[in-house]
Amino acid sequence: MLWCLLATCVSQPAAVVELPGVLVFSRTAGYRHDSIEAGQQFLRAIGEGRWRVECTEDPNVFSDEGLSGYDVVVLLQTTGDVLDDAQEDAFERYLRSGGGLVGIHGAADGERDWAFFGSGVLGGAWFKSHPAIQNATVVVEDSHHPSTTHLSEKWPRVDEWYNYVQSPRDSVHVLASLDESTYNGGEMGADHPIAWTTTVGNGAAFYTGLGHTAESYAEQGFCDHIQGGIEWAMADGWIDLGQNWQHRDGWQDVGGATADGRKLKLHDGLGMISNGPEGHARDLVTGGSFGDCQLHIEFMIPEGSNSGVYVQGRYEIQILDSHGVVDPAPGDCGGIYQRWDESRSPKGFEGSPPRENASAPPGDWQTYDILFQAPRFDVDGKKIENARFKSVRHNGVLIHEDVELTGPTRGGREPEVATGPLRLQGDHGPVVYRRMQVRR
Repeated sequence: MLWCLLATCVSQPAAVVELPGVLVFSRTAGYRHDSIEAGQQFLRAIGEGRWRVECTEDPNVFSDEGLSGYDVVVLLQTTGDVLDDAQEDAFERYLRSGGGLVGIHGAADGERDWAFFGSGVLGGAWFKSHPAIQNATVVVEDSHHPSTTHLSEKWPRVDEWYNYVQSPRDSVHVLASLDESTYNGGEMGADHPIAWTTTVGNGAAFYTGLGHTAESYAEQGFCDHIQGGIEWAMADGWIDLGQNWQHRDGWQDVGGATADGRKLKLHDGLGMISNGPEGHARDLVTGGSFGDCQLHIEFMIPEGSNSGVYVQGRYEIQILDSHGVVDPAPGDCGGIYQRWDESRSPKGFEGSPPRENASAPPGDWQTYDILFQAPRFDVDGKKIENARFKSVRHNGVLIHEDVELTGPTRGGREPEVATGPLRLQGDHGPVVYRRMQVRR
């Protein structure tokens, strides 16, 4: 009987794991880059065992059905008008519904009749001209993006350096720019972005002006740059904060946690971060800064503990053991903490309590899903629009919707800015965090 059972188990077919799909599209109706074949070979190589990479120059794949099998579309040196109106519409629907796009170099010289691509992906930065291939210095502006984490602030390399019709900076998030003083033929001056990202509905788009030469696709720094861009687009623009912290004093990586009265019992390992069993640490601050963003954060606290999530380091969503509170206040879990003025009576004002108390018991994992709109400033630095929590969900329950913030809450002491880091309070009680993700 035992032999029969074992034979039955062995005979079962292994489960088939479906790899994410990457479509590499390299059709050209204008200049055709000699590096296309090298780029295809590189993408197939890095995709082996990781992604299902398919290369094509057939535009008919750009339909709702045709694109449905791919997580990311790579526009590898596409030039000229290579998609018709129906294919462009299908590609836009694909992106808005959660697809990913990676544009490499010549992609900025294609689809000039497609307004959505020009404004929504390129930020108006169509290709204009280029000088001779030469060495130049790339300046990394965001070292916390998956496409740039491996790079130093100054990245000298040889390539063909595009000048664009305009800087896309007002419409996109710039990852890297060119130092025009390091080469000849730059025409954009001090603001010359060369790699950037943007989110499109539920999808995400990454563009890099690098990659003209075939040699680029054997250069480790450039290859990691492209791989990081694909992985970011595949994740719909979400970035796992992971080890991405500027200040970690008093915080430790842990593999698990349980509540033990008013303390946490912590287990060795990775994947979570805690301020220790007693909860005495400096605030945890991200290395990167964010403006408009979505946040997903999971946390656990023991009985009576206290922490807080400060978006841009200035606007707090409170974390507190508020399980069972009947009439929650701004200082309870999920509350938008009050602003504070020592000269006022009462000192606290403008806080927003959660619509309902969605708190779980101490020791349970809880979630915040936050949609935040940053304050706006004019060219002179004057604030022209207040920050807003567009929505906050606590354990899946909508507890805030379109709450305006006239200024920083009590713990947000710094002046307001267009972008700022995420800050997690560390000195008010034990807390452990996991799965902390941000999407611009």
